Amino acid sequence: MTAEADARKARKEAKMQAHRAQLALRRQDHGGPQAWRGWFDGSAHPNPGKLGIGALLLGPDGERIEVSQAAGHGSSSDAEYAALTAVLQAALSVRPLPVQLLLYGDSQVVINDVLGTTPQGAKGLETQRATVVALLEQFNDVSLRWLPRHRNGEADRLSQLAISGWTEED
Repeated sequence: MTAEADARKARKEAKMQAHRAQLALRRQDHGGPQAWRGWFDGSAHPNPGKLGIGALLLGPDGERIEVSQAAGHGSSSDAEYAALTAVLQAALSVRPLPVQLLLYGDSQVVINDVLGTTPQGAKGLETQRATVVALLEQFNDVSLRWLPRHRNGEADRLSQLAISGWTEED
């Protein structure tokens, strides 16, 4: 490919990512005009196995923060918790701190565990839950909601990208 073709391809991909992000916004609960929105997803290949996490954080003025990284070894729930932790840490790095934060993930296990909607917490995830709860407490207005996997495409893409770049040193 020529440099010009590479540049066209990069522009097209950036345009498609922006379009997918806008579609994701339209399908979600919007919150207020100053709300930040985040999507997270974790992958384990195999399960348990190598972990990859992905997160997308969008600000009200077009800000975009992406997370895509290897996260060691563990189960898919470990990966989901790591991705949720990463999107919360990304939101905490925003200045000023988001007035409202709406978070979406496709792991019912993790979301129900954090929200306490099950009689007992998920076994083996107590440390991850405590970390996430401590991060959530640093926000004034934050919500965590489940969405179907097919509506979490950007975060899934980022987690899969992390898995594809995984090396033995990770």
